[in-house]
Amino acid sequence: MKQQTLFVLSTLMFSSAAFANGGFEPNKKACVNVGKEITRVSGEMDLAKSGIQKVWLKRQLNALETKRNSCSSMGFKAKQTELVKL
Repeated sequence: MKQQTLFVLSTLMFSSAAFANGGFEPNKKACVNVGKEITRVSGEMDLAKSGIQKVWLKRQLNALETKRNSCSSMGFKAKQTELVKL
């Protein structure tokens, strides 16, 4: 019984952590173009005219920045050239 309880609690903690960052699990493939995508979305945000579009792009930019932070905390850093563009 105690093992089942520990298993359920650890499963809930793991899934809560996964959902907290949108289910994103950092790996080399997922982190490779985050910097480029941030640059692209930032450029779109500068050109956006609609308020709704700006709000949506701002949310997307925040999600990408969170993704970049997750990548760098797990050791997957952006290339130096990508950092210069920001």
